[in-house]
Amino acid sequence: MSKRRNAPARQKIVSLLILEGDTEEVFYPIIRDKFLKGIRIELRNIKGRGNVNKDVLAEIYKYAYNNCDDSIRAYCCIDTESNKQSATPFELELVRNRARERRMNQVLSIDCVLADPDIESWFFHDIEGIYGFLRVKSSRRKTKGYINRSDLNKKDLKGLFHTFGKEYLPGKRAQNFINSLDVEKIVSCCNTLRNGIQMIKSLAEDLTNHLTF
Repeated sequence: MSKRRNAPARQKIVSLLILEGDTEEVFYPIIRDKFLKGIRIELRNIKGRGNVNKDVLAEIYKYAYNNCDDSIRAYCCIDTESNKQSATPFELELVRNRARERRMNQVLSIDCVLADPDIESWFFHDIEGIYGFLRVKSSRRKTKGYINRSDLNKKDLKGLFHTFGKEYLPGKRAQNFINSLDVEKIVSCCNTLRNGIQMIKSLAEDLTNHLTF
């Protein structure tokens, strides 16, 4: 009687979301739970320590080293911080090339979801929700002043909070504020975020190596 061969183990794909900081660590679990159900997601926070390219690579390398059986699709959820000349710019091709040089064969792809200039600019897509959280009367709401989201940033959000006697504290201290926002509306209005979600979903079961070692 011939022996029955065991089927080869199915390769496991993980979507590894590299988060720039604590505000992203509050926001992206909401995205995961609402829009990425059924997809294996891992979140890692680099906490904006310094050189964003170096930190992203280190986090990908660490995950790959500790999870040898996983195939990895990495997504860098980073602020461009284009309004800060002192900020180290994120360079996707540099990160990809360094991954190739290190022969990270588990890494199938590295892509990014860039908030420009920062994640707070996305929150302005739900300006009514911001006013609602601040308990501002309808007669005092000036929504037309917040139409150009790409021109808005964390400083503008802090200014809006200050106008109504509140303080915007980024990171985990913003949990209640972020939870109050209409995330479906933000995703619907924000092309970058919506396209990022679609990219993660479309590649979640794809075993093609797009880095081509």
